Amino acid sequence: MLKGSAQPDPPHATRELFERAVALHSRRLLAIARGIVGPSGAEDVVQQALTNLYQHRHRYDWRDPAGLLRRTVVNESLRVLRHGRMAAVPDNQPGNVPSPPGSVIERETVEQVRRAIARLPEHFRAALVLCEYEGMSYAEIAEVLGISVAQVKTWLHRGRRQLARRLADFMGMDDDPTSAPAAETDSAGETGR
Repeated sequence: MLKGSAQPDPPHATRELFERAVALHSRRLLAIARGIVGPSGAEDVVQQALTNLYQHRHRYDWRDPAGLLRRTVVNESLRVLRHGRMAAVPDNQPGNVPSPPGSVIERETVEQVRRAIARLPEHFRAALVLCEYEGMSYAEIAEVLGISVAQVKTWLHRGRRQLARRLADFMGMDDDPTSAPAAETDSAGETGR
């Protein structure tokens, strides 16, 4: 229902708009939840978020619900993480079947990245998932998370740095990717080739 409108939408119209919104956005909502809480709890998160919205559906304008739905799923995902009921591990994207020769290496790389993302603080993880997996703009992420664009940029920068540090050992890099190996010197102090 819009504030200031002459007549509220009839209850059946609000329900129909809600159902249409859910049908249109459910795959995207599931992907967001999967990226934040992991594959095992994503459906539960989306179901709880939608149940909460449905109970209060008459309070919202359902003609452009994408932002409301995303924000509700992100909030429910973060609530679940704060209570420690699930570990956040992004699921493999459907349809991305690794090639047979590289499948073992690819699976191990994906698993290492998933573990590293799961160990990030929840706010960094949410910002990274919305940016990298969902392709959302900084302004959209700021709206969904209820923070400023500057804060989004900070969280993304810090999250990416922490992720790079956590993956440095796996990728065969030392902690400082800009450092070069020291050249060997012989007994006369000359650099060896």
